[in-house]
Amino acid sequence: MLTGLGVALVSACGPAAGRAAGGAAAKLAAAPIAGVAARWKNRKTRRALAEVTYDALCPHLTPESAKQIAELLETPDFQAIALSIATQVYANAGAKNERKELDSTLERLRQLVALHVPDEDLTAEITQAVWNALFEKTTSQVETVKSADTFSPESRASMLKIASCHAAADAKSAEQLATLSSLTAYHDFEVQLADQIKNLHSTMRLPHAGTTRKVPYSKLFVEPKLRSATKKNESHNAHVRDLGEVIAIHHRVVILGDPGGGKSTLSLKLAYDIARSSFPASPARIPLLFVLRDYVEAFRASKDSMVTFLESICRNPYNVEPPEGGIEYLLSSGRALVIFDGLDELTDTSLRRKVSEFVESFVYRYPSAPVLVTSRRVGYSEAPLDESLFAAVTLAELSDSQVATYAEKWFALDQTVERKRRSELAAAFVRESQFVADLRKNPLMLSLMCGIYATEHYIPSNRPDLYQKCAQLLFERWDKQRGIVIPLPFNAHVRQALNALALRMYSDPKAQKGLTRARLVSFMTEFLVEKRFDDEAIAEDAANQFVDFCTGRAWVLTDMGSDTQQNLYAFTHRTFLEYFAATQLVRKHYTPEKLFDVLHGRISAQEWEVVAQLSLQILSQNVDDGGDDFLELALSAIQDTDSLSQKINLASFAARSLGFMVPRPQIIKNICEQAVSLSLDSISDSTFNFEAIALLMECSPENLEMVSKNLKEALRASVVSLPQDDKALLTALFFNEIASYTTAYANPLPSGSAEVWGGVKNDLRRELAPLISRHYGSAFWAARLGAVSGNVSMDALIEKFGTSQLWAFQNSYWAAAIPPFVFHASFREGVSFIDSSDFFGISASADCVKALAELLPAAPRPWVSEAELSYNLLSPILRACDGPVSGKPGPLKEGSILMFLPIAELLISRPGIIRHHQGTKVAAATRTDGKMRRVVIKWARARMHPEERPSAIATLRGLNFSPDVSDFITRWINGDIDTARAANVSSEPKQPPEDASI
Repeated sequence: MLTGLGVALVSACGPAAGRAAGGAAAKLAAAPIAGVAARWKNRKTRRALAEVTYDALCPHLTPESAKQIAELLETPDFQAIALSIATQVYANAGAKNERKELDSTLERLRQLVALHVPDEDLTAEITQAVWNALFEKTTSQVETVKSADTFSPESRASMLKIASCHAAADAKSAEQLATLSSLTAYHDFEVQLADQIKNLHSTMRLPHAGTTRKVPYSKLFVEPKLRSATKKNESHNAHVRDLGEVIAIHHRVVILGDPGGGKSTLSLKLAYDIARSSFPASPARIPLLFVLRDYVEAFRASKDSMVTFLESICRNPYNVEPPEGGIEYLLSSGRALVIFDGLDELTDTSLRRKVSEFVESFVYRYPSAPVLVTSRRVGYSEAPLDESLFAAVTLAELSDSQVATYAEKWFALDQTVERKRRSELAAAFVRESQFVADLRKNPLMLSLMCGIYATEHYIPSNRPDLYQKCAQLLFERWDKQRGIVIPLPFNAHVRQALNALALRMYSDPKAQKGLTRARLVSFMTEFLVEKRFDDEAIAEDAANQFVDFCTGRAWVLTDMGSDTQQNLYAFTHRTFLEYFAATQLVRKHYTPEKLFDVLHGRISAQEWEVVAQLSLQILSQNVDDGGDDFLELALSAIQDTDSLSQKINLASFAARSLGFMVPRPQIIKNICEQAVSLSLDSISDSTFNFEAIALLMECSPENLEMVSKNLKEALRASVVSLPQDDKALLTALFFNEIASYTTAYANPLPSGSAEVWGGVKNDLRRELAPLISRHYGSAFWAARLGAVSGNVSMDALIEKFGTSQLWAFQNSYWAAAIPPFVFHASFREGVSFIDSSDFFGISASADCVKALAELLPAAPRPWVSEAELSYNLLSPILRACDGPVSGKPGPLKEGSILMFLPIAELLISRPGIIRHHQGTKVAAATRTDGKMRRVVIKWARARMHPEERPSAIATLRGLNFSPDVSDFITRWINGDIDTARAANVSSEPKQPPEDASI
């Protein structure tokens, strides 16, 4: 029972508690809602907010106590507690001991308050007041999230686990805090570490050749955009956000990108911004950058904990000794954002899976710590992070305006060009590089192209040429211009040595983080003795000259820092490592047969993807028909492979190659045929893999005509050869939609390609649409298209397939191609969710919905179960289809409203939802304003609350439905009948007879 002081404190702490609760709810919902703006606070704003809270507390506490509490309420520690409460309240809604589950969280707050308030007598009362304010605000926010719940079953299961982890972490944190007399040592450590991180990462290395100069980020860095999963045919700008927006609404994020896309630079820039308190989107005060490739051996040995790793990072490279328990405190309090950089750089798939599990286990141990992971897009699916824990976004390609901005900055920093010519040169580069616009969209490629253009006014047209030109330029021409004596002829032996070194390093994950000078000299000496010198001493001297040449020079190989003993040497970018490794592979295995033997296993496992692509391109340049022969071997290997996933990986590699090479027409035809065949093989009741077809659609402009022609023919032929297989026809008619559905992280198609593929789709539909009628009696999707076009009666459709498929969104192979029937019943005015061109005419769709007014009340119940209509979709459907019920006439209105009864029934039946709707905000709002969503929710609530039934039935009468429909809905409102079956109900809905026919 709170005293008068406690009540006053609750009121004074309310605004701060509301901000913390809003931020927690935003993270919980992964959407910019309710209080997400509270995250966007810089130090000045935090101080101002703390002062407001201080002024409210001062009349009730001593100035010192008021100051301490006001500051506490604006800390990441307090926001972490809010997130813990929000997660546990959401996950445990309806549980008998829901409040008791939060005991460890309350104890954590109590210990935290005790460390901030000098007056021990006030600790208990202040803790209870702060807790009451925070719990009330957080619970209210969580109920808002629940009302718009979009969590998948997997996400809800994960949240239950995370909630228990929050409780366990709170208990551990409370134990740690109880042993402390002050947080000063931890906060001092935090300040020292932030200063060191800020100092070390305050600049970025110029990509300009021949210099190790560094500049502030503002001089060169162009803020990238991040794109959420979108279909290929959507706008290039669809769902594009800044990093700050993504971090603000997602507690854990994985950023996917292409090689050279800027993932690591973005990580370093983020670390710098957080360390200098210039990243208000996150409450974290410390970035902990964990470069995964540096710990390969430790991961293999599984010998250290994450805390041990992070403590070692504090010592090296930041030279700060962490106090005992310091890292533990930063992680458990949410004060540290952990960046796992380079998941893709663990080239062994099994090791990547092991590290993915390590990262996930870290999340469960420290659920309050925000986490960011970077990885390449290609190959990520072989060892992905749990999507219920991590939101995945992709680095968007540079836009034309970003390219121009970067070029302007790049040339402005090029000291080899006269200052007055720099802007002119940048503009000329942007204009002349338009013909390779696809290459310059990548930040690394763009920087290399700028370098080549600055010296030679030449722009390579493909990646291998670009890498080769850079290597030659950087070694031969750039340094010669400066009078630097080159110790060894590059083309004679050093180039070969680099190739061999790259392959050695790439094949050894431990070596990828760098080689010591001793190991590098030893390797070079061994190579030169074998290839050039017969005297080991002379060879070693030449090797030392070479290493001296690399030291301090931003060449393809340079010194990248040091370990505890000596400098480490590595390639300046992973892409150079991959290029030289690929070159060595082709030199050693110079025939298509030998090269494929080496790469076959890697391609099948979707490993070494970039090296394999580059090897294929180099082979194509060096050997007549070499690339074509390699692809033929890959296609032949598909026949000898048992695993369907490996078959698809081989076909996908071949399809991806059409983005950078132009093989013989017969090979393109074979690739298209394999892509279609394997895509059909991958279709089961609810899963499919159309990656190969999707990659074919991304082919180069040079291949577009041939690929579109052959893919169209392969799709057509599959329908002819499999006349009874509805999946073949579905694929041919909807290949574009299904491919887009399964490749959400791919870049949108250029407008020219999209137009061509639109033409292919239209051609196939004109020819094959009449065949849909073959499958009216065996495939729901076909019968459904027949119904909305007036060729199949709804009576026959329901007799054959039952009612549940009318609501199916997922768990069906056709769901990716065809939106659910319920959208035909939408009440939303002026918005159509169904494109008539995708449905071969929907002239009879209104008649279909009208027929449901008579058919559904007479159909076996329940009509649908949560198996077809997942809970996370319920609220979005109601919101998307909401509109005035009066907007439709007679039977159309009746059939439409009946479609939404089971959705409202399932939504209201969930634990926790009833309690929310008993709150004053909803229960008092008996007015529906004639909107469908409010109407059906009101009726569904009345099923659970008899006292609300008179009002619900009065609303029903006001809609003037026919007597039969009114009687049916009245019985439903009274709870006499059910239209839906929740997942926890064991009774099965009645099935239609097997011999029912259309």
